[in-house]
Amino acid sequence: MQKDAIRYLIGQYMNDELTAQQQAELLQLLGQHEERELIEMLREMMEAESVGATAVDADAMQASLQRVLSADKPVAEMPGRVLTISRRWRWVAAAACLLAVGITGYVLLNKKSTTVPVAATSNPYKNDVQPGGQKAMLTLADGKQIVLDSAGNGLLAQQGNAQVVKEGAGLKYQSAGSGRSDVTYNTLSTPRGGEYKLILPDGSKVWLNSASTLRYPTAFTGSTREVALEGEGYFEVTKLAAKPFRVITKTQFIEVLGTHFNVNAYSDEAATKTTLLEGKVKVMNDERSAILKPGEQASVSQSSQKSQPITVQTVDVEETVAWTNGQFIFREQRIESIMKQISRWYNVEVAFAGKPTQEGFTATIPRSVPVSKVLRYLELTTLVHFKIDGNRITVLP
Repeated sequence: MQKDAIRYLIGQYMNDELTAQQQAELLQLLGQHEERELIEMLREMMEAESVGATAVDADAMQASLQRVLSADKPVAEMPGRVLTISRRWRWVAAAACLLAVGITGYVLLNKKSTTVPVAATSNPYKNDVQPGGQKAMLTLADGKQIVLDSAGNGLLAQQGNAQVVKEGAGLKYQSAGSGRSDVTYNTLSTPRGGEYKLILPDGSKVWLNSASTLRYPTAFTGSTREVALEGEGYFEVTKLAAKPFRVITKTQFIEVLGTHFNVNAYSDEAATKTTLLEGKVKVMNDERSAILKPGEQASVSQSSQKSQPITVQTVDVEETVAWTNGQFIFREQRIESIMKQISRWYNVEVAFAGKPTQEGFTATIPRSVPVSKVLRYLELTTLVHFKIDGNRITVLP
């Protein structure tokens, strides 16, 4: 009978219909069951919800709970009081953590929800900030600038032997067939809170993340195809064996023939990172070089010292390119790294009140939701809180 009640209340939680009284009732019922028994119950509910859903790792879920069980800090707010983790209440707090990490994470990963489900509570923030979108500025060779998010579809300009055409939320360069051989350079820039897609004259595709700039020729006429990147870009390069494709950043350049890769070269990051998805790339820095295989990432420190070493490691590719699929994916990332991504995408300032926690955080969150949804989810699954004041987010311990 109790299990039926728990299943019903969890269903209310997943439907975002759990009242404060029901939340208190659910926590009380959860506290009367053993960890494994409760995890098994949740596993059954999750797998019954969607045929073919990703299997639930009970060991990983229990490991998350154990981290909470060893804490001595407030983790859950109840009506009119704060629930402190004492010896008596530690399992109740762990159960609350299980709901936040287990159920909410399941909804995001397996139901691909476009919102972040949380318990029905009032919005704790003074205001909200909407997510970024398809925004960019095109600077032509003569210095003329075109705001692409407000420009209409169709021909925007003639640049040398290329026509610049806007197609939906992207920009395309195509041959004008005029026989002209002069080459000019254009620059595509995305603001904070913007992203944009570009098809280069050779057919290669580039996705620019927020606060990024790409400078490129309007025709590739020489023995190489070179572009310069600041910020972050994802590349799908057309294979031309006679013309290697090169991406130049502040600390390195990458040479490829035809491949898919991501380059993160933000100036406020500690290192420039090149991640390979398909094919093969060569990363070079002064006299050093490294050949990457799919799934590997090369890192070069942005230190002012010359001849920085190139570090190569295997990484989670899905996490690296999540932004191109409209998601934030965090795999044991620290809050400082997470807030940099949030700052760029939502075009907000971030401040820390006190020393940031060094705990790692794992989650998948849509980039299409208002920032309050992202912050609320972070609050449910970490020991941090947030305050939004205008365009400024403060991270509270």
